[in-house]
Amino acid sequence: MAQPSTRQELIDYCKRKLGAPVLEINVADEQIDDLVDDAIQFFQERHFDGVYAAFFKYKITAADISRGTAVVGSSNVVGIATTTATTTIVGTATTFSYTENSNYIQLPPNVIGVNKIFTFDGANTTRGMFSLKYQMFLNDIYFLGATELLNFAMVKTYLEDLDFLLNTQKQIRFNKRQDRLYLDIDWGVVKENDYFIIDCYSTLDPNDYARVYNDSFIKPYLTSLIKRQWGQNMMKFTGVKLPGGVELNGRQMYDDAQKELDMLMEKMSNTYELPPYDMIGWTMLNPFFLQGSKSEQGLIQDLINEQLRMYGVEVHYLPRKYITEKTIIREVIESSFDLAYPIEAYIENFDGYGDNTTILSKFGIQALNELTIVISKERFEEYIAPLIKGQSNIKLSTRPKEGDLIYFPLGDRLFEIKFVEHEQPFYQLQQNYVYTLKCELFRYEDEDINTSIDFIDDNISGSGISTISLGVTQKLTMIGAGVTATAAVVSLVSGGIRFFTVTNRGGGYTSAPRVAISSAPSGGVTGIGSATMIGGIVVCAENVNPAARSVQSVEVINPGAGYTIAPQVLFFGDGVGAAATATIGNNIVGIITITNAGGGYVGIPTITFTGSATVSAAATAIVSAGGSITQIRITNAGLGYTTSPIITIANPPQIVGVGTFIFNELVTGSTSGTTARVRSWSVITNVLEVASVSGSFAPGETIVGTASSASRKLRTIDNFAVQDGYSDNSDIETEAEDIIDFSNTNPFGMP
Repeated sequence: MAQPSTRQELIDYCKRKLGAPVLEINVADEQIDDLVDDAIQFFQERHFDGVYAAFFKYKITAADISRGTAVVGSSNVVGIATTTATTTIVGTATTFSYTENSNYIQLPPNVIGVNKIFTFDGANTTRGMFSLKYQMFLNDIYFLGATELLNFAMVKTYLEDLDFLLNTQKQIRFNKRQDRLYLDIDWGVVKENDYFIIDCYSTLDPNDYARVYNDSFIKPYLTSLIKRQWGQNMMKFTGVKLPGGVELNGRQMYDDAQKELDMLMEKMSNTYELPPYDMIGWTMLNPFFLQGSKSEQGLIQDLINEQLRMYGVEVHYLPRKYITEKTIIREVIESSFDLAYPIEAYIENFDGYGDNTTILSKFGIQALNELTIVISKERFEEYIAPLIKGQSNIKLSTRPKEGDLIYFPLGDRLFEIKFVEHEQPFYQLQQNYVYTLKCELFRYEDEDINTSIDFIDDNISGSGISTISLGVTQKLTMIGAGVTATAAVVSLVSGGIRFFTVTNRGGGYTSAPRVAISSAPSGGVTGIGSATMIGGIVVCAENVNPAARSVQSVEVINPGAGYTIAPQVLFFGDGVGAAATATIGNNIVGIITITNAGGGYVGIPTITFTGSATVSAAATAIVSAGGSITQIRITNAGLGYTTSPIITIANPPQIVGVGTFIFNELVTGSTSGTTARVRSWSVITNVLEVASVSGSFAPGETIVGTASSASRKLRTIDNFAVQDGYSDNSDIETEAEDIIDFSNTNPFGMP
């Protein structure tokens, strides 16, 4: 079978590898048994899987103590061995006599190495009611909560050093061919029925551990041994010719097998063999200094933890959850941050953020602040790692991972971990104690950040100055609840302006010009008008600039009073050519005041004047982005009213929104299918600010929140991103206009 579990199955496996049963393997069974024993012995003595660390307990007997304390010439000579040597000196035979104490215990033959024997005597510095350690705890336990950890750790380490120097490890001698463990100790202090704990290495017996026969080294090694023996057996027939001219060549088979064995021996030395001093109680390090003991490592870790608590700042660690990834290049499509764990951290770049604080690219000026912090390895592994280990969609929980976030409270910013250095300082006392996190200012994309901690989540809420690039940002003005607006005529006036007539639209105006009306006679009131503009009309060369417009009409804000002749009308602006005339009349509509601005208006409502008049008045409403009426402008003040007319404003559409949008929830347009993430929602202004917009919303469609089920009808869309305090695009554009000005005309000349 391919996985032998007995001695015979291993032999059969090796024979099959050499060609049996197709070929006859010319090696005797006795030779193969010897080779199997050699392979097992080599495996046990050289391969690290051939041995295992063991602790043997040995009970001391009276005979052991008697042999250990035997002294030549005393009453106790049990275990004294005598050895003589004879030689000839100056022609005379001389005999030398030697004695050796049998201060050893016999070990089982499977033990091939001994490291040490554990301390068995009672030292006052470590044990007993009257030990220093016991007394220190007895006297100082009541104020350990107030003492410094450093002082306690130093005293404890000092006591361990005393114990190490005054109670040294027991001297032992061991040779695996003797199976004897010599104990060069003071046997006078050893008591009967005490125990020795022997730290040693024991071989694996294939009869007890059958998997030894299936080891990946033993199988090819034994196969090569049998092949070499086969070649050795066939070498005596070298030169013998068989029918057909075939000549036996045992030497070639022997040489091939030896090459295979040499390669296996090299692999053993480089891969499987234990270092030469690992099993005989020797060490290359100074035995009087502890190298990376648990107490020293614990002291360093405790000091680091204490320093971080004293000089650090409390940050929050946000592990990234990978929700959706592309299967080919593993690109992260969707991720979320809904967990935040406080942990103390030391700011390494204490003199400010790192280099490359800003960068100027074709996308504008970007902030690239860098931050380097140090956190405790022990604190992360014992506090944060267990909490995130069972969380779904977290890829790495044993250490901080690149891509996770750090909330830095001093700057109220989120930083993304770009690199985790976990080997600096490099293995002090054979262990690492901290993680160094190199971070950059987090640039928001499509992540869902909702930790339920307000001072973290408000970094992307859109309120105040945002420290995160939100990508495409839009303001959506929703239709509010439908409320009918009301207005009233303050009074009728005589000698007032009924309407304006535009006689020349002019051109080249980039903004509405100021309408100037000549003053009314003494005792009268000067009228006020407002120009409305129209674009796309070419007047000579004045409206070549697409932004330039012409005057479409002039509406009456205040008709004035007391005019006896029509006043003069002039236009003041950056364009030219506009002209208009005014028509006056008596008993006309005067100033109109809004008594209720209403709400929920989508378009401009119809305004009706009811009353007895020669000519009925007409007006138009100005509707705000929120859907309320902010002003009523008169287009014709009427004529010959006997009493103030009643103003009726058309009702708004009866559309009522429901629910309240939730921060960071996904909203969807009912018609366009466009999606976005909510940044802020104001129920007063009906303004919904969204980011991460995918598609184009359509005015009039219903916006529905996925989590809140809120539903509002869309009125207008503002595509201009909110000024975040960091982007300088507008400032750059303003400065550029001082160099090349496109605001009025083409600076390179007319076509």
